[in-house]
Amino acid sequence: MISRLWAELPGISPELAAADRAAVADWHAGGGDGDSEGLDGEGDWHADEADGASEEAEAGDEYPVLLRLISLGSSFAVRVDRMSAWQRERLLGLLEEVLVSGTEDEQNAVATGFLEALVTAYDRGDFDLATVWHELGEESRHYIKIWNTRTGVAVPYWMTLREPPEPQPAGAAVALLRESCDRLANADDRLLGTSTETRSAEPDYDLQHRVENMAAEFVRDFREIDRSSRAKVFEALEKVVLGAPEDDVTAIAERFVPALVTGYRLGVFHPMPILSGLGAHTAHYFNKVNEEMEWEME
Repeated sequence: MISRLWAELPGISPELAAADRAAVADWHAGGGDGDSEGLDGEGDWHADEADGASEEAEAGDEYPVLLRLISLGSSFAVRVDRMSAWQRERLLGLLEEVLVSGTEDEQNAVATGFLEALVTAYDRGDFDLATVWHELGEESRHYIKIWNTRTGVAVPYWMTLREPPEPQPAGAAVALLRESCDRLANADDRLLGTSTETRSAEPDYDLQHRVENMAAEFVRDFREIDRSSRAKVFEALEKVVLGAPEDDVTAIAERFVPALVTGYRLGVFHPMPILSGLGAHTAHYFNKVNEEMEWEME
């Protein structure tokens, strides 16, 4: 499938194709890292030099696909503002196809090559990833979100929501969790059926303990909760973390998220369904709590 990408690249973007030919030729010439006297100020070779060099390059060993995709990602980041929506969507669509149905080596190369090159350019402030975020395919966005949660990088809201987060009222942690899943609402109703004396024994019981109780229910019945309801719970958590008052955020960060981490550590579920479903900001709390638990065990 990668060969199809290179075959279609000239028709998608002559600029990117020329830069790609230049990178291949430079590697064969011994440059290795893509820096060469033939590059202009933006990382381009002149097209006539690139065309001539590429013919010679075809006779040598194959340019490593990972390095080629890193170069393509860097070139894309530099030129994204000069590309049309069709050009961007076509290129990103082909890469998405590789992620979905390419060989394992091809999938790894697209992910660790092209996509990580985009993230690196974004982290350096050289490229605004937000401008193409929703032109990326679902698997591409998924990989970038997982990569960010693993590296602990702060993630902007637009990676999980299309619009800026709406401010949430006090008590949103309880309200949104109840709305997201009937099992959580039922567990909350059972808790509210306890005596008034028990409920008022500690400050903030109606927030902290209700969130903790619903978290325990979610972990305990995780395998019985359908995927749609899980997704709604994850969305509710992210909305609270992004836009609710501090007390609600604290309840999620200190009661709900630790319950998820404990569930993973006890083998109730594998962490991947959690990390792949959580919003980026909630996942950041998950990783932080998980690391703290590891330190405590050492």
